[in-house]
Amino acid sequence: MRSLFAALSFVAVVISALALSVSAAEKKPLPWEKNHLQVGQSLYRANCVVCHDIDRPQAESKKFGPSFYQLFRRDKMPLANMKPNRDYVKLRVKFGGAIMPAFAKKLNDTEIDTLIDYLQSK
Repeated sequence: MRSLFAALSFVAVVISALALSVSAAEKKPLPWEKNHLQVGQSLYRANCVVCHDIDRPQAESKKFGPSFYQLFRRDKMPLANMKPNRDYVKLRVKFGGAIMPAFAKKLNDTEIDTLIDYLQSK
């Protein structure tokens, strides 16, 4: 039992060391992440499209929620008087808002990050 624990500990240390040695700038997408933005688009379509547009400005939108059209290129967010940032958007997705439902039980952190990556790409 001790040898199994020692082996697992060693593997964890090696994996941690390898992860730290690769900087964020040098990271290449893993083969299963090649369609990362397509996954984000699917998450958007499955969870957000009912209330939020992404391909037209607020003035042209007929959706109930604010438009995400060029959200991260704006000076301020539609309903918040602040510059758009990932942390705020992630909080809103996870915990909802006055009318917006929370998605913390439906989407995990990785899925929310992928969704935000998709929003940033638009």
